[in-house]
Amino acid sequence: MHGRVKERTPEEKQEAVRKEKERKLLGFTTLWKDIVDRRAEGDRSSETLMKTNQLLAKCSDLYTLWNYRREILLADLTDAESEEGKRDGILRIELSVTESCLALDFKSYSTWYHRKWTLEQMQKADWQRELDLTSQLFRLDARNFHCWNYRRFIVERGHIPLSSELAFSTKLIADDPSNYSAWHYRTTLIPLLFPTVPSPEHQTQIRTELALVVTAVNVKANDQGIWFYTQFLVEQIQKGGYTNLLDELKEEVKKLYEEGDLTAEESIAVLHGYTLFGKAITSLYVMLCSITLFLPTPDLTSG
Repeated sequence: MHGRVKERTPEEKQEAVRKEKERKLLGFTTLWKDIVDRRAEGDRSSETLMKTNQLLAKCSDLYTLWNYRREILLADLTDAESEEGKRDGILRIELSVTESCLALDFKSYSTWYHRKWTLEQMQKADWQRELDLTSQLFRLDARNFHCWNYRRFIVERGHIPLSSELAFSTKLIADDPSNYSAWHYRTTLIPLLFPTVPSPEHQTQIRTELALVVTAVNVKANDQGIWFYTQFLVEQIQKGGYTNLLDELKEEVKKLYEEGDLTAEESIAVLHGYTLFGKAITSLYVMLCSITLFLPTPDLTSG
């Protein structure tokens, strides 16, 4: 009828999709060949740099393109040495390129590596901005190990206080006690912040950590990350010989149990290291078990 758009048949739609894919593939391969030829000819022009942008916007894990970009940028940076601030200006643009690529794929090895390289070339990198970037990405995926590795890089190169990182992980855990990566991060920070064991400072911190664990258990008693961190704390207690802390842990858990905040099974899990996931007990908890038997020992052979 007049005025009505003719609907395509399923076959026609499928054919249109196929042709569109062919068109995109042809465009990609043509541009790729052009860039490869330019590299072979030693082309280091800004025009070529822009062409690599076009391909990276389609596939950011093409490490060959990132390698070529570094070759071009190194030539540009050498020319910019004589002008104040020009070097970092070029590199800030490069950071923007990597951000655009991370927006499409924030798990790209090549993009993260190139961003690290870019920062290492800068005279005055904005390390706080980089920390803020990781915080934003953690909202998308709190366990993105690419982002965690990048944050450790930023902390080291930017001389970020480890105490502030401990506070950062505390906030993440407060927002979500199931944040396994945040618990793991603490296992790397505590030994660095308190290298002398035993010491009053280390013992005080471990007491604080135990309180954090008990609070988390009260919220999510069957979370694997909490058990993982509890095992780390028991190792620290054994290393420092802080048997009094084990007594305090027993009393805290017993109190939660008597008040009904923890079930008998959950209490046993805390005191015996009996994980609700793997149902396994490790030798690290033998000492803990020996002084916390106010509840019946679970039958670990059943189930």
